[in-house]
Amino acid sequence: MSLEFSDISPLTGGNVAFSTLEGRPSAYNFDQSAVLQEWVTATDLLISLDRLNTFGDEFFKDAKVLRSYFYAISDFSVGARCKCNGHGSECVLDEQGALVCDCQHHTAGVDCQKCHPFYQDRPWARATGDSANQCMKCNCSGRADACVFDAEQYRSTGSGGRCVDCRDHTDGPHCERCKENHYRRSPRDLCRPCDCNTIGSVSLQCGAEGMCTCRPSVMGEKCDTCQRGFHSLSPGGCRSCDCETRGSVGICSTLDGSCHCKDNVEGQACDRWCKPGSFNLQENNPAGCTSCFCFGHSLACRSSNDHAAVNITSDFLEGIQPIMIILKVLNSANNYWCIVNPLYCGYHPESFCHKFLGNHLLSYGQLLSLTFTAEAQCLLPHSVTVLLEGSGITLSADLLPQPGLVHQPGLAPQHTFTLSINDLQTLSPDTSQLSGVTLASAAHSSSPVTSSTPPAPWVEVCTCPPGFGGQFCELCAPGYTREVPNRGPLSPCVPCTCHQHGPCHPETGVCKCADFTTGPTCEHCLDGYYGNALIGTTNDCQTCPCPDRTSCAQIMEIGDVVCTNCPSGQRGTRCELCEDGFHGDPLGRSGLVRQCERCDCNGNVDPNALGVCDHMTGRCFKCLGHTEGDHCQRCRRGYYGDAMDRTMAGKCKPCDCSPAGTSGLLEDCDPQTGSCQCLSHVTGRDCGQCSVGFFNLQHGVGCERCNCNPIGSSSAGCHPITGQCVCQPGLEGRLCSTCRMGFFGFSSRGCRACNCDPMGSRSMQCHTNGTCPCRQGFVGYKCDQCELNYFHNRATHQCEECPVCYGLVKEEVRVCACLRKAVSLSIFFSVSVCLLFCQNLYPSVSQSASQPVCGVNPHR
Repeated sequence: MSLEFSDISPLTGGNVAFSTLEGRPSAYNFDQSAVLQEWVTATDLLISLDRLNTFGDEFFKDAKVLRSYFYAISDFSVGARCKCNGHGSECVLDEQGALVCDCQHHTAGVDCQKCHPFYQDRPWARATGDSANQCMKCNCSGRADACVFDAEQYRSTGSGGRCVDCRDHTDGPHCERCKENHYRRSPRDLCRPCDCNTIGSVSLQCGAEGMCTCRPSVMGEKCDTCQRGFHSLSPGGCRSCDCETRGSVGICSTLDGSCHCKDNVEGQACDRWCKPGSFNLQENNPAGCTSCFCFGHSLACRSSNDHAAVNITSDFLEGIQPIMIILKVLNSANNYWCIVNPLYCGYHPESFCHKFLGNHLLSYGQLLSLTFTAEAQCLLPHSVTVLLEGSGITLSADLLPQPGLVHQPGLAPQHTFTLSINDLQTLSPDTSQLSGVTLASAAHSSSPVTSSTPPAPWVEVCTCPPGFGGQFCELCAPGYTREVPNRGPLSPCVPCTCHQHGPCHPETGVCKCADFTTGPTCEHCLDGYYGNALIGTTNDCQTCPCPDRTSCAQIMEIGDVVCTNCPSGQRGTRCELCEDGFHGDPLGRSGLVRQCERCDCNGNVDPNALGVCDHMTGRCFKCLGHTEGDHCQRCRRGYYGDAMDRTMAGKCKPCDCSPAGTSGLLEDCDPQTGSCQCLSHVTGRDCGQCSVGFFNLQHGVGCERCNCNPIGSSSAGCHPITGQCVCQPGLEGRLCSTCRMGFFGFSSRGCRACNCDPMGSRSMQCHTNGTCPCRQGFVGYKCDQCELNYFHNRATHQCEECPVCYGLVKEEVRVCACLRKAVSLSIFFSVSVCLLFCQNLYPSVSQSASQPVCGVNPHR
């Protein structure tokens, strides 16, 4: 408010200045005065004009005088600046057209009254003369795009920007650490989940390397695996494995504790039983249990309690020393024998090698050891090859010295090789001395096995299925024989059936048949006999009731006997009928005996068809090729040709009579030539065309006559469809009775061409005498000359009338023309005389040599 200009002067031109800040008591403490800061933001001005100075005239109460006074504000100016709280120096228009501050110092808002969203590290403040108080950017370690101001954090740390929505599994006010249960190896790496197993870990938080803290007996980076020898991870840790060492391999499964049993062992702990088909659980057996041998006939076996372990050995101290040893497997009729056959064994029964001859099934799965001795270590073989031969099979094994043997001073160097009869490849001779051979075996013991007589659990006792016998199922039981004859114990046993017609051999299975039977099992009757040899009685096979005692067969369902080897051309259960394609009466059932002969159907039946002719008379039934008759000797109605012709071209062909030109039935034609019955004036084999001089074949009517003009046509024939005759030159019309346009003179030689001049003729058609109709100025037979007193205009090719001067001498020209004809002068001479006459008569008329001579007919 101002009272400066409330006095009587000045009367005009006074200025009233008003400021919201200048002159205020607290103007110098503006930055600390919130009231003043608010006051300077005033946006509304109120101007009050209280009274008017009338210089005392109001006392006169003259309304007219009082109305002559007035006062007013002539100019009004308001100055202001943007309120930007010190963070902007100018205002700009926003999208709505309003003035807003152009903010700096990372501030935002209409008046720069707040910080940018990501600049919240300290509280917003107005800029002062001493400090810009700019907003500070939040530190989110590059893993967040938004933050908020946290006053408590600002008071405690001096940094108030708290990041929100940290990425990459980070956490903290500045996304400076990994979230709980996450880790990273360096601040630049991404945080990864620890993924510690909830059961096997002490805590779900892992170390800086991602390693979890495991419970006892638990291992793994994530504590998710039991330690070796433990299994079944649970809140209490892992349980210890309890696998049977004899039947298992390695340790148990860390997941469920299941043991890794050897191939032939079963059970959770591999301690229950050998799998079916195996026996003798041993720790040193890679398969755990030995597979039942039993020659492949049984999967049920057990260890024998009646055998004791023995070793078959030879130290070669007696007899002749061999230089090489070969292990062979030989086959006899009933057994497989494992023998050792040296290069030279001698012929005495006491020779060392005879210990290894014979049946060695009791050494199944055991070791054969060979020991070589030499004077020096370097002379010992480093490998040997043992060869097994038998039953057409050769197997070999390359052996290395047994490990763990140490040469003892004072003794000859030795190398020992061991072979399990499963490790079976080329024979390799060696020149060192073979000092010992040992084969583990067993011997039958009549007394129970004791500690002094070690047992031989590798010896099996098989439980044989029906049909087999022996400890190893190596024999066929009585009444059985080999399924494959002469294959020995490995071949299965099958019931030995000879159907009560004789005994059989236990190995070959061959029966000695009687009762007119034959076959390996007496399953058939001999040739010439019939019956069921499988019944098993002495009367199973009886003599066949067939001609010449040929073979037969009995139909079991009805009991009838049928001959199976009838003479050629005969058939029937007793060969009483002729075969298909034959006729006769071979047994004379209808009279005289007539041998079966092939039916004569002239090759017009299918030789592979059944019932082509009568078996008694030979009459043909199934004639082919459109033939008929008792012997298919003629063509059927509607066909023609030679039915007995052996070629397809001469066989019966369809008549194919034309429906339009045939007078009778379409099937009626000559059986030999195939000619059909034609209508009048119709011809052709099939009556399909008109005769010469006729056309337009119509159904049931025939053909109509051409009626060609005998003078104008060159032939009596016409087109078979249209009836157009063949015209002479210059003629036209279907009947050739009219001259063509431009022709005349109808005659037997045709019509002659008019040849009218196209320029001088009104029409190209001439009169009957050959003269052409001429245009004006043209004359002549063909209208090819100009009329007298006309001349030919080369430019228009027309005959034009001569000029007027020539009309005056028309008579004289006629005289000249007559004279010319009379004296037979040449055209040139006549023209010259006439021209001279005209010049003499009319000297004033002259002509140029280039102008045509009037009245002269030019040669066209």
